[in-house]
Amino acid sequence: MDFNNISGDIPEEIYGLDSLEVLDLNYNDITGSISSSIGDLELLIFLQIDHNSLSGAIPSEIGLLKNLRFAFLSDNDLTGVMPTEVCELRNNTSPPSLLSVLETDCAGNPPEVTCPCCSSCSKRRK
Repeated sequence: MDFNNISGDIPEEIYGLDSLEVLDLNYNDITGSISSSIGDLELLIFLQIDHNSLSGAIPSEIGLLKNLRFAFLSDNDLTGVMPTEVCELRNNTSPPSLLSVLETDCAGNPPEVTCPCCSSCSKRRK
């Protein structure tokens, strides 16, 4: 559902789709925050919500997504520190981590998001 001019918050009903493996909402006008309910998407492999207007902190519940391989969170208005629980998905060696791509707005001086574990850092294009 990328490039569809979708606006408003991510509907809570999305987080109830317990068999969802791909959530691709990039290049829309989605606002609000990422709900902690995102941790309920246990089968999620691909999370692409970059290039929107999401704000607030990145929820630690993303760290519950043990199948997550790709997370694109850049070009939003997210702020703060990448939660330890999310970084553990990238740094875990036993069992080996699946999260190979973690991208957020951690470039810039100062960065919008401090992320010691990101595979790629962007700078928010305002």
